[in-house]
Amino acid sequence: MYLAVEHQIDDVFHTASALKVKMDESTDFSSSIANGVDGLLRQDQVEVCERVTYLEKKVRVQEDEIVCLKSAVADILRRLNQVEAEKAQNSILPTKPVFKSSTPHKTTPRTPRRTPLDNVYVTPPTRHSTPPSSAKSRTPIKKWGSMTNSTELNGSHNVSSKDPQWNSEEGNLRIYLRGRPVSLYAPSDLSDYSVDKEVTTPDQKLQLEYVFGYRGRDCRSNLYYLNGEVIYFCAGVVVLHNPEEQTQRHYLGHTDDVKCLAIHPDKVRVATGQVAGHDRKDSKKKKEESDKKPHVRIWHSTSLNTLHVIGIGDFDRSVCCLSFSKQDGGAKLCVVDESNEHELFVYDVEKGRKLANTKGSQDPVLAVEFHPSEPNSIIDVGKGHIQFWTLESGKLTKKSGVFDGGTPSSNTGPTKAAEGSYYMYTKVSNIASGSRAVLTTESASLTASSFCLSFQYHMKGLPGTLKVFAGDKTSSLTSIWEKSGVQPNPDQWKNVTIEIPQFNNPVISIEGTRGNSFRGDIAIDDLILKTPSRCCRKWYVIISTS
Repeated sequence: MYLAVEHQIDDVFHTASALKVKMDESTDFSSSIANGVDGLLRQDQVEVCERVTYLEKKVRVQEDEIVCLKSAVADILRRLNQVEAEKAQNSILPTKPVFKSSTPHKTTPRTPRRTPLDNVYVTPPTRHSTPPSSAKSRTPIKKWGSMTNSTELNGSHNVSSKDPQWNSEEGNLRIYLRGRPVSLYAPSDLSDYSVDKEVTTPDQKLQLEYVFGYRGRDCRSNLYYLNGEVIYFCAGVVVLHNPEEQTQRHYLGHTDDVKCLAIHPDKVRVATGQVAGHDRKDSKKKKEESDKKPHVRIWHSTSLNTLHVIGIGDFDRSVCCLSFSKQDGGAKLCVVDESNEHELFVYDVEKGRKLANTKGSQDPVLAVEFHPSEPNSIIDVGKGHIQFWTLESGKLTKKSGVFDGGTPSSNTGPTKAAEGSYYMYTKVSNIASGSRAVLTTESASLTASSFCLSFQYHMKGLPGTLKVFAGDKTSSLTSIWEKSGVQPNPDQWKNVTIEIPQFNNPVISIEGTRGNSFRGDIAIDDLILKTPSRCCRKWYVIISTS
């Protein structure tokens, strides 16, 4: 019986051993399957990433092609509209002047036919042209007569120097607009004219044909090439000039002088900003009040139709510069006005809704642009300043660039650079105690060699620490130079030269650490890193807030 039990125990052990072997084989098989699946997943992931990268490139190329196609279509539509307008003008518009006469129209050297201009003192060119303010010269002639008493006109000794005066010898009527004399020349077939005689308003209206001039004295970013046309502005008119055909089209939506211009990324829409305007005589009173305020108009460059009017009541004095966003396809528009604080505004283009606004610089702002790759970053430049803005949660935050001068917090850093016009500094306001700013060669791949590092430093205010580290890229770095606290003669820059031993994969870092107060800016300048052959290396900046 004991023998039978022993055999049974042996059988159980043999069975358990066999099961263990099978379990080990099953585990190995499962592991091999898992490894195979992981390999396939990694391969699929790599293929998906490559595919996504390829599709992104293809989408960018197609977006560029769409922009080119839009530009071509806009140019075709513009040419078609121009041809249709010329046909309609040749078939409908009269070629005779308003004053009818049986005598045929003649031109004499003494009294040539001229187009009235209300903003010049001299005789305009013979080519028919009117300034953008010509809309206000459409006042009926009977109004000129109503500006004075007919009795006073008949007696020359009672005529005021500011009243309309008819000169029969020259064949012109002199009136005064805003205190400035303007000569209006009559058609050559009109032999006599009386100021107090009422004349019916002409059925026809003057049409702007050609604009001479360009505004470049007090504005920038005012000349662009768009779909075969040069686009710029003069007074209150935006001119689209075709240099090949020597023709012009005009956008006349503004009520006063245009000061800035921006092209939408789709190369079709245009935004223009104007100064505070004046009343339009042919507009309703309610519309006049809104048109008098500075605003931005977004319009179609092909049809010349106004698409949006933005910022009525927001701006003061004038709009000095504006720009569309690039990264998001022009969904946002930033605008700077000419108020004392030069406020910066950001708008949603499609909705015309203001997203954010804030006070800018008190100095003149000359240009503003969205960052080409960051849709919420804006840069503006002007007299003595450059500012970097970030739009986040409906608010604009600012960082100011530093030129040759002191750090923003007074009496905490240098007042000028040690060499040239630029220097680097740690701005310790609004960051935690112990935060670090690091300048390192970690990404520069320096060759195995010893180095000589020299620079100038400036430490003023309350305690902070400036250190220099060196070592091998594969191991931790070692501190080889250190300065802490306020240094002697704190208003002066100080020179330091540090010898750095040889490492196989050398890394050199300069680290500034914030102390326990915001009054402790640390600045460095004139950095030179030399090898025995006196070669300089490029440095990279890495900001750490750990």
